[in-house]
Amino acid sequence: MPGTVTRRFHEDKDAGKLVFFKPLTFTTVIILYNVIRLVTYMMVWLLQMVVNKLNTGTDIGSWLYLIAEKLFRRKHLMYWANGMKYNINFVLNSLLLLLYWVFVEPKLEKTPQHKKVMVFGIWTCLSLLICAFLWLIKTCVILSWQAGSVYNRLDSKILSEGRQLYFLGIIGCQKFDIFNLLYYDHYEYDTSCTENSRQGGKWTKWFSLKRLNNSFMFNLNLMLFPTEARFLNVSGDSRFDRDDEGQNGKKLSQQKKKRAKKFLWSPTMMYDMQQAAEYFLTAKFKLSEEKYTSVILDELERYSRDHNMSMEDNLTQLIGEHEWVDFQDQLPKDNLAFETRLKTWMEMAHKQCLFLANTLSSAKEVVDCLDKIISWLLVFGTFIMWLLLTGLATTKVLVLIATPLLSVTFIFKESCKTLFEGIMFAYVVHPFNVGDLCVIGEKMMEVRTVGIWKTTFLKVGTQEVMIYPNSELSKQIIINYNTDFDWNDSVELDLDPMTKKKIKILKQEIEKYLDGNKEKFIQGSNSTEVLTTRDNIKLMVYFRHRVNLKNNTYFECLKEKRTLRSEFVLHAENLVDQYKNGG
Repeated sequence: MPGTVTRRFHEDKDAGKLVFFKPLTFTTVIILYNVIRLVTYMMVWLLQMVVNKLNTGTDIGSWLYLIAEKLFRRKHLMYWANGMKYNINFVLNSLLLLLYWVFVEPKLEKTPQHKKVMVFGIWTCLSLLICAFLWLIKTCVILSWQAGSVYNRLDSKILSEGRQLYFLGIIGCQKFDIFNLLYYDHYEYDTSCTENSRQGGKWTKWFSLKRLNNSFMFNLNLMLFPTEARFLNVSGDSRFDRDDEGQNGKKLSQQKKKRAKKFLWSPTMMYDMQQAAEYFLTAKFKLSEEKYTSVILDELERYSRDHNMSMEDNLTQLIGEHEWVDFQDQLPKDNLAFETRLKTWMEMAHKQCLFLANTLSSAKEVVDCLDKIISWLLVFGTFIMWLLLTGLATTKVLVLIATPLLSVTFIFKESCKTLFEGIMFAYVVHPFNVGDLCVIGEKMMEVRTVGIWKTTFLKVGTQEVMIYPNSELSKQIIINYNTDFDWNDSVELDLDPMTKKKIKILKQEIEKYLDGNKEKFIQGSNSTEVLTTRDNIKLMVYFRHRVNLKNNTYFECLKEKRTLRSEFVLHAENLVDQYKNGG
């Protein structure tokens, strides 16, 4: 009896420990889960601070430059860290769940039923961890494809048109607030709250707590989610901004204005380029307004007339004296009136920014579609793997899963084939991007949209919209003048009535000029040929221009080619005249 009592006492004591241990361990897991999230976001935030403040200098041989730029690739580091932070959280939390299930749960109970549940749970957690790793790889693929096909290709256009979008956003903020800069200060204009606060009591406490809560939540979001806090309502941080009075009782958020200027004026890193692209995507819907420029100009004229001031003074006050010089540099350099030059610039800037916004929007649709396709494949693959690991993949289950898949494949065989060809064409072959000028079937067309199933073109000259299925385009010969522009050129010179000796000297002189001028001509692609006809002698000069144009349109490249050709023709004709006149 004493032994029985002692054993029961210990069993009751152990049972009490188990009952206490379960909620304790579960609470610990919840705490660790939040700690992992907090640490991950803090690390990304600290990394962003270090990358922004780190100055590697211009000495490419210094140890700081080699470590930051070559080893860690500073320009891409923040882009990858911000893009993968959620996936890193997913991996760490899946690992935490697996460790908890393996090392904590077996110590609680040891019944046969519990062992089966344990094995089932371990395989489930392991499947989740494998899925997290695969999801991380998927994100790397998407980020890499997006950086190479979107941001690297459009970096020059984002740099050149970022300032245009910035000034458009400032000038038109009263009618089309594309940056969400204006806000009402509720703490000054909400008279009902002000009256209640004067009376004291609970309204004053509630109002103060609400204001404190708004500011705290905004700063917490800004710290933990630096890419998302930018799109929050500005009323939360209005009391911490340096305010400029605007029209209609609204104020201009200097903090958001400074943030937009940072990303649109000098996006030096890939992360900055990504944020600048987000501004273009956000502005796309308001830039698409039919009377965008006319509405803004009418509002500027009305405000200038009501306040008895010129349009130039109005814009100087709106833009700011520090940025006014930069804005004047963008206006056309002619002697026309300021209002005329402003209208010309606004129409040009609006057209270019809207075109770039549509380009980025189309690219984003392609990236999102690729992300969804890979995500669904991963989910399906993880589900099959989970069935196999847990032993649930019996013959009946496999037949139940395979039957509808085979039926869909058989019924929609051609659609599946077309989809596969479209995916291969859009993501693997990838012969063009939005805005490129291509020749397909002897037709010169501009790419408007690129999708999984089809691509839309705009025929040059007639402006006719033409739609081609991607499966058909994959079988066509496509010449992309944006990436494959023909820089080869030739010039015909009339040598009559020069002697053979002078022709030989002139030929050597031109060859020497082409081979010696490495900045303008590509060596190895230059040659000369003397042709004779019945009446005269001609010298054909073949050469290839060396240019540093990147991501330019066909007509921009053609304009540059004609300029370079004209320079060479003038030089060559000058040499011909010298030798003809006895030089």
